[in-house]
Amino acid sequence: FINGIKLAGIDMNRKMLSEIAINDPKAFADLVEVAKTQLNK
Repeated sequence: FINGIKLAGIDMNRKMLSEIAINDPKAFADLVEVAKTQLNK
């Protein structure tokens, strides 16, 4: 997951991702989709 985020050019650490997951589940779901797309290339 982290690798997919990095491949997409998004620079976030685990703490930032956890804050997004807790406070904005929709945005986190969007990040998951971006990571999936990058990892499936």
